Order: sequence, then structure tokens, then C-alpha cells
Amino acid sequence: MSIERGSSPEQMGIKQETAESEQLQNLKKGLESMKGPEMRKILDKEFELSSAQSPIDSTDPNRRVEYDEWRRTLHDSRRATQELKKDLERRIEERQAEIYKLEAEQRKT
Repeated sequence: MSIERGSSPEQMGIKQETAESEQLQNLKKGLESMKGPEMRKILDKEFELSSAQSPIDSTDPNRRVEYDEWRRTLHDSRRATQELKKDLERRIEERQAEIYKLEAEQRKT
């Protein structure tokens, strides 16, 4: 934040409060986006992978290698989706902590 010449301490305090309020609003909007569309996308992918059925007959000895590759790929995709979900949950927790901290600072002033 730059200090403007001729600004009184009260004006600077108001500008700082406004900036903090805007920051808080942005954090809350970002949090809602994480909880909403981002999480929904991950949950949809997780459901899709959980309900996936092999297009390859697992009992066909001629296609066993192909089936095993499909199964490994599916397993890797599930694991990657779980990692994305855990990362998003961690980011949500961090954002909530940041919002709580900012709200506590605003209550003090």
C-alpha cells in the first residue's frame, strides 16, 4: 500500500480497512469456488472412476494384458483424483484459517 501525501491518519486507516475488507471478500469468494465448482468437478470424476466398467473382457486370455493395463490406468486415475481432493481440502482449510485470522483482526479494530 502506498502512502499518499496529504492523507490524514484517519483517511489512511479507512483505506486500510477498505483494502482488508476487499481482501476478505475475495478470500470468501475463492473459498466458495473451491467448495463449489472445484470440489464438484473432483467428486464427479471420482464417481465416474468408481463406476467405470471395463470395455475389455477380463476372462479373454488373448486380451489379459490389455485388461491389466486398463485396470492399472484406472487405479492410477483414482489415486490422482484422491490426491487432488486432499490438496483441495488442504487449500480450503488454509483459506478458512486465513479468513478467520482476517476477521479476528477486523474485530480488534
